[in-house]
Amino acid sequence: MKYSTALVAALSAYALFSLFSMAAMSIGAAALIIVLVMIKTKQIRKDLQSELNSAVTRRYLQLSMILALTCILSLLVAKFWPLGFGGHFVEVRFFRDIAKLWYLFWPILLVIGLRKLSRQEQGIVLKSWLTGFALLSVIGLFQYFTGWPRPQVIPGSEPDVRYHVTLFLGHHLSVASILIFPFFAVMDLAFDGFAARDGLTRRSVPLFPKGILALIGLIGLVALFLTYSRMLWIALPVGLFVWLGWRLTGRARWVTIILCALILGGAVQLPSIQTRIRAGIGITERFELWKANTEFLKIRPLTGAGWRHNEELAGFYLSSKSSGARVFSGHAHNNFIDMLGGTGILGTLAWIAWCLGAVWLAFAGRHYRFQSFWRGLVCAWLVFHLNGLTQVNFWEAKVQHQLAWVLAWSLLWATSDRERVEETRA
Repeated sequence: MKYSTALVAALSAYALFSLFSMAAMSIGAAALIIVLVMIKTKQIRKDLQSELNSAVTRRYLQLSMILALTCILSLLVAKFWPLGFGGHFVEVRFFRDIAKLWYLFWPILLVIGLRKLSRQEQGIVLKSWLTGFALLSVIGLFQYFTGWPRPQVIPGSEPDVRYHVTLFLGHHLSVASILIFPFFAVMDLAFDGFAARDGLTRRSVPLFPKGILALIGLIGLVALFLTYSRMLWIALPVGLFVWLGWRLTGRARWVTIILCALILGGAVQLPSIQTRIRAGIGITERFELWKANTEFLKIRPLTGAGWRHNEELAGFYLSSKSSGARVFSGHAHNNFIDMLGGTGILGTLAWIAWCLGAVWLAFAGRHYRFQSFWRGLVCAWLVFHLNGLTQVNFWEAKVQHQLAWVLAWSLLWATSDRERVEETRA
């Protein structure tokens, strides 16, 4: 098997597996590392050096390093001066705790792999990702009624029991944070009538017809709606309205937005939707967790309780306040508050800078001469962070794989071919 063929297969598999389960993602990443790094160890060093010649990649690397360092600093402070409540203290296992930081640097290796491919081969990889999204969206429609493959009953759906669309990811909130990226990619590509072009021959290689892309987008939209994530029901329409206002012009823009608003308004009146909206499940618990993390910030304003250790500390804090009653504990259920409680002001500022940098990367790809879904990606980031107001979706490993994947495409778009040639020569 040729190296290029193996690389296309490995990237395609990873693109597909990034939508399935944590185990599949790990297998896909390991296979890609073997193909990209171990088969050509000497070449990967040259490729990495060439990639870092790009000012855009260096900027992303700097933002990632600053974020990683602030997380490490919070862990060091927690290691030597641990916080505790009710006689229980956080226990930092330093090297195990920092392991998840590798996701911040994974996009650089992914984009090196993408750059090795022709436009046609990149199209094959992208098609695998979109095919996986289409397949899982169809499965989601069946899961809502049958529960397969992982039943998670929607509270209040009795007597006609219905199930959250969790797919193979284990939780409906994970689906809500992951599938938004291929969904907006499909919408953007359908609007453009996407075709990959070979850089030398200019030969058009269509991935999907417009109608197929539109159908995939519609099925994906329904599947996302059936996750029954209440925050997604707010965030997704916001992202869609921004995208429609961005992509359409004149009368078509306002007619489409008004039509979508009417459809949304009608859907909200459905009894099953009203029941879900009015359900108070999880609201009180979230407020308690937000209060706990605010307390950690007061005690350690600069570094917090220790990156991702505010989760266990919240349990100690709430138990000490409950007089022995059982409490709901866990992460802060809000990205911003979770960063404040875990890493303090320093880590939160670094995280905000990283998030803004990720959106800037998508904008920076707007001049890319070939395939790009940068507008859709910007809107997906908007929905992602709105979702993060009621959940901690940023540091979830399954979500991190998807973020790394779309960031790799952003890095690819952000530097044009002409600039890459000039940087390589320099």
